[in-house]
Amino acid sequence: MRNGTILAIDDDEDILQLVSGALKSHGFEVITAKTGQEGLSLASTQNPDLIILDIELPDNDGIQVCQEIRRSNLAPIIFLTVRNAETDVVLGLGVGADNYMTKPFSIPELVARVEATLRREKIYAERKKSHKVIEIGELTIDLSAHEAHKSGQSIDLTPTEFQLLKTLAEHTGQALSRDQLLDTVWQLKADDVYTRTVDVHIGRLRKKIEDDPKRPRYIVTVPGLGYKMRS
Repeated sequence: MRNGTILAIDDDEDILQLVSGALKSHGFEVITAKTGQEGLSLASTQNPDLIILDIELPDNDGIQVCQEIRRSNLAPIIFLTVRNAETDVVLGLGVGADNYMTKPFSIPELVARVEATLRREKIYAERKKSHKVIEIGELTIDLSAHEAHKSGQSIDLTPTEFQLLKTLAEHTGQALSRDQLLDTVWQLKADDVYTRTVDVHIGRLRKKIEDDPKRPRYIVTVPGLGYKMRS
């Protein structure tokens, strides 16, 4: 029984074979692409459960590929790249990626991140069997349908953004540290890069739910700690 379908996009054949072999040994089906254009085509036609994407591709920049995928596909995206500057991490997360790993990388860690991400997706699907809705101001968060609305209008959220919104909403009025959010949403331990991941996703989420992201009504910053959802 397959655990899910993974699309790996990288122009390095050795990397593709390494990633593909490791994931297949853990029960995943893996499809590969060596160019951005081929990756976009497979993302559209094969409907993968998760996408592993390099930034430096021969035809298209991986950042552009990620943006294009996000226009029609909400599958989680993990960047796997040699670019390790904080600005690159922030940019990658800012355009819609859910996670970011740098080369050289640990195969066990990559597999663990893939499994953790897809485990969250499975939990979302199972929760459709029950029905729970959280209402905060003009926001309506349907936990069973994995949907969010503002003033009746659907909000287009990635799985990670929804999990982040859900976590904050379930603890309305309670300050949550970045470490707590990393552990709950990403199943990661804190370090400087991962902590920045929280800030980037909060920024993206604010743009989608706030009237004025610079003066948030819902997700407010708790100085020196993290964030909280205001009731």
